[in-house]
Amino acid sequence: LIYEAADKGEITEDQAAMLVRSFLSAGVDTTIGGIANILLTLARNPGEYAKLHANPGLARQTFEEGLRFESMVQTIFRTTSRETEIAGSPIGADRKVLALLGSANRDPRKWQDPNRFNVERNPVGHVVFGAGIHGCVGQMIARMEGEIVLSTLAKRVKRIELTGPHKRHLNNSLRAMHSLPLELVPA
Repeated sequence: LIYEAADKGEITEDQAAMLVRSFLSAGVDTTIGGIANILLTLARNPGEYAKLHANPGLARQTFEEGLRFESMVQTIFRTTSRETEIAGSPIGADRKVLALLGSANRDPRKWQDPNRFNVERNPVGHVVFGAGIHGCVGQMIARMEGEIVLSTLAKRVKRIELTGPHKRHLNNSLRAMHSLPLELVPA
């Protein structure tokens, strides 16, 4: 569809290429990073993984809680379309606003015991995928992928263990792994 729009002159070839790269990066890198963050969290919280292993039906909920707890996307910029107010501070039109998604997903006004990873929590309302017209177009695919990965692991893997130090990929916006040495102990 993107290159079809370019063929019709609705966007340029350069814009089409940029959009394809953006979709691939957003759809692959964030999903891989999100799943890696969740695996690290499960390895660090073996009691929570034991609950998932005992009940693979918790896979979707565990994925959502993992995204809330270790948000892959930490920050996102938005531009105001008009004058507005955020937390009592006036913001002019056409101003950049930085949303701290990782912080929002740990806000104690929204989440009870927010710094605790809990696979039985109902994490509806996390902001990892954005919202409204700015919501992630691939969020349902990411959710499906995450649920499949976690339900498969829950059925086939008894424990997830760290076998060495993990290395973060340092980035201001994304919380990703450079390496994550794990052992998956078969069930």
